Amino acid sequence: MSIRFARWLRAVWCNRRGAVPRPAWCTYLVTYRCNARCGMCDSWKQPPQDELTPPQAATLFRQLRPLDVVRITGGEPFLRRDLAELVRAIDAAARPRVLHITTNGSFPHRVQQLIADFPAPRRLRFMVSFDGLAPEHDRNRGPAVTFARALETTRLLAAARRALGLEVSANHTVISAQSLADHDELRRTLAPLGVEVHAVLAYADSAMYGLTLHGGPADHLVPPRGYPLHPAIPPTAATAFVARELHRAGRYRSPLLRWGKAYYLRGLLNRLRSAAAPRPRPPCVALRSHIRLLPDGRVPVCQFNTSVVGDLRNDTLTTLWHNARTAAARAWVDRCPGCWAECEVVPNALYSGDILRGG
Repeated sequence: MSIRFARWLRAVWCNRRGAVPRPAWCTYLVTYRCNARCGMCDSWKQPPQDELTPPQAATLFRQLRPLDVVRITGGEPFLRRDLAELVRAIDAAARPRVLHITTNGSFPHRVQQLIADFPAPRRLRFMVSFDGLAPEHDRNRGPAVTFARALETTRLLAAARRALGLEVSANHTVISAQSLADHDELRRTLAPLGVEVHAVLAYADSAMYGLTLHGGPADHLVPPRGYPLHPAIPPTAATAFVARELHRAGRYRSPLLRWGKAYYLRGLLNRLRSAAAPRPRPPCVALRSHIRLLPDGRVPVCQFNTSVVGDLRNDTLTTLWHNARTAAARAWVDRCPGCWAECEVVPNALYSGDILRGG
């Protein structure tokens, strides 16, 4: 039995019994700054925040190693001119199997430089964000983050995949009726590049980036039934769309991705249909196997509760992970009805073992 597999089994055992394993998955918001002006997100409106330097991040991530996944997000990560150095520092310190970077694709040359400077590109995963085809994407994101520039970055990454073995995909955030109507053509546009498109439905509000919600729990976004759909998305059309996406899940190249997407989409469809007891419902692993980091090294509860439990610039992981504030936050997590945001669902399903049940 490999060491990594043994650690995963222990994590599953702990998470299913309410114990506290070490983190295995880290979501790191490297900046709140963003050059997009999306209507469904206030990241670009956030006041200036301290950001960990690469040496500070290395010190922090040495406490977290070894990690399976480090997910780099923002804001727009590539607004950090030191992002390539930061990613190398994290890789050396945490030794993750996967470094996943989400970007709006507005800085193709910085993306190219990061790839050129990274010692093991096969561990890199890039996801480029789209809101639909050019008119709807550009309307929502603004003149600094155009569809054309995101497509240029996607082409660059597709070429690097062939040459270096990194992975690239596109994320389509459905934000409106027009965005929904654009999905099939967006998929056809990216198909010649061999880039698969994943779709998520925008939430009615943003707890992580919303100025009025930031710093506390957003209980209205984790209802016991239903899904807090953005009001610009027609509910009936969204339900039909997700049903079609579930039918398509078997077309993804990777068997693991086919399995995982079917799990996620089945749960999303049940929630859109307001099932009385929506399934699947994996145990949440926030503040257990999943740790989130804010730009300055503070640790929030999860995407839907940005109350801070500690600061890894000043606390050791052991102290923060086992203090009274974190224990109280875990009690809130255990009472939570459960969200269905994919960035929370994936680690929940994986590190609770619920993924093996297939929903």
